Amino acid sequence: MWGTVVPEANIPKEIDALKAEIASLSRENDRLRAKIEDSERFYEVIGLMASEMFWQTDTAHRFTYMSPAVVEAVDVPMAQQIGKTRAELADDDLNSPRWLKHFDDIAAHRPFRNFRYSRRHRNGQIREISATGRPVFDASGTFHGYVGVAEDITNRLQTEARIKSAEDVLMTALNAIECIFTIWDKDDRLAIFNDHFLKLNEQVPEVCTVGTTFEHHVKVVAGNGMFGPGEDKDSWIENRLERHRNPRGAFEITRQNGMNILINEARLADGSTIILAADITPQKATEFALRESQQKILDFSSTAADWFWEMDFDLRYSFISVDDPAITGMTAAGQIGLTFRETRPGRINENTLRIFEEALSNREHFKDVRYSRKLTNGQELHLAISGKPIFDMTGAFAGYRGGGRNINALVKTEEALRHEKERAEQASRAKSEFLAHMSHELRTPLNAILGFSDIIREQLFGPVGNASYQEYAADIHRSGEHLLSLINDLLDLSKIEAGKFELDEEKLLLSDLVSQSERLFLHRLQQRRIRFSATISDDVSYIFADRRALAQIFFNILSNAEKFNIDGGSIIVSIYLIEGGGIQISVRDTGCGFKANEAETALAPFGRIDNPMTKETPGTGLGLPIVRALMELHGGKLGITSDTNSGAEVFLTFPPSRTVSLNT
Repeated sequence: MWGTVVPEANIPKEIDALKAEIASLSRENDRLRAKIEDSERFYEVIGLMASEMFWQTDTAHRFTYMSPAVVEAVDVPMAQQIGKTRAELADDDLNSPRWLKHFDDIAAHRPFRNFRYSRRHRNGQIREISATGRPVFDASGTFHGYVGVAEDITNRLQTEARIKSAEDVLMTALNAIECIFTIWDKDDRLAIFNDHFLKLNEQVPEVCTVGTTFEHHVKVVAGNGMFGPGEDKDSWIENRLERHRNPRGAFEITRQNGMNILINEARLADGSTIILAADITPQKATEFALRESQQKILDFSSTAADWFWEMDFDLRYSFISVDDPAITGMTAAGQIGLTFRETRPGRINENTLRIFEEALSNREHFKDVRYSRKLTNGQELHLAISGKPIFDMTGAFAGYRGGGRNINALVKTEEALRHEKERAEQASRAKSEFLAHMSHELRTPLNAILGFSDIIREQLFGPVGNASYQEYAADIHRSGEHLLSLINDLLDLSKIEAGKFELDEEKLLLSDLVSQSERLFLHRLQQRRIRFSATISDDVSYIFADRRALAQIFFNILSNAEKFNIDGGSIIVSIYLIEGGGIQISVRDTGCGFKANEAETALAPFGRIDNPMTKETPGTGLGLPIVRALMELHGGKLGITSDTNSGAEVFLTFPPSRTVSLNT
């Protein structure tokens, strides 16, 4: 029941065996204790040599091990730290968000990194500790606590604080100076900048951060239109980058809102670039004001005026230099704040006033805009103003500036000249009317001369005793015909000039007019073997005109084409529609022609071109002037082209109103 009974003789042997086993276990225990002590001494040496502090906690997060560096950092004996939690040793607000987050991490057995907390030194100094820890689990996943490292970062934080303080002092100094300051590192990335730089670029804060490249910054600035008005974006970028890459002294650029920036760049020894820039817009404005003042004097003096004036950007008078109605027609106060129209100028019609106001709206220079004013005594002042637009330093319109003149003497002189011109025109009309009135008195005796000479030439009352009478009679008849032709042309031209030629317009068939004109010259054309051809396009048949005038036009043109043609030559008539719907008649000959600069001579009354053929060909020199006058009565034009080698071509161009539709 009670087990096997060991014989008494064997008891000493069992005791000896047990003693031997105990001795062996004692030796193994000593060996393991020595090994542990060696390991502890090793970790203690590592802890002393390393800057980090090693630590270990149990499952309740109480410290079970700390390296000697912890004691050195806080000057608290190890015995007063082992067995306590980090929270019990800390000198912090444990309800702060970072501590609550740390409690949550260790409760969930999550690793943590760089958890910062405060420890109090025995002398009362606060030390800042940064701890990093990892949870420890055995093979079965059972949590056994944390192991980790810690670092006293007090000195580092103090150094960083001193650096930050120095940076703050530097930035305060940089912000205090009235200039834009930046440093771009050797890779041309933004490293340092002040508030003036941020203000200049407040529209693009995304490219005003450390690390932004200079090229990217400039392109974004330009892409947002932050450069001078009127400048090309790509050219502005190219110029700015070229200046930056090759610094060579101070230069100016224009930024948004017409801001003028003076820039000075310098390359430092390490390859970085320092930029100092100043907003010189106020100085530029002062310079502009000085130049403007000087220009004002020049502008005033250049107008040679009796008084000077200015308008603001709303085109209202803002300055009148003379406060004397006897000079300007109004008091200065009576004009300030009013537009030109609102001052109610006289002797200027609505159309002229509208054109003047359009010139003002278009910012155009103007000269001698005339008007008048009535004084209280009934005297009328004749005035004229001249002016030029003015612009501010950004190029924006600022108003007008100019001067005014009293032109009473000029108006009187012009009226006298106008009166004399009217008298001359009346005399010319009287001459033309006189010639028109004398038509019967001139034609009647000429008809008699022609009649009697014709009787002699035809020997109606029997043969003439001497053959010479026939020759004389023929000469009388030819001279009479020439004189009658001259007088008829003079009378026709005078009648047109006197306004006595009235058009009797009707619908005329162009082919009939051409045929009738051809028949008048058929005998002469056949004698001289001159070929005549006429072409009328299908899209034109009728013209609305005066039959007698059009017949006269055709007669005069074809007469010249025949007289100045060569024997065996040709006359080509072409009638067609031109662009816009007007009718054009072309008459081309193969005669002697004339030089291009002689066309005006041919069109002048009594004009005769000096060449061998015209000397031998009789004529009054009034044919083409009559044609031009008759064409102008029809609203048309006469044109001539000629060449001394290929003849002349006459163009008769009628307006679209003369064209008769084929459907009419």
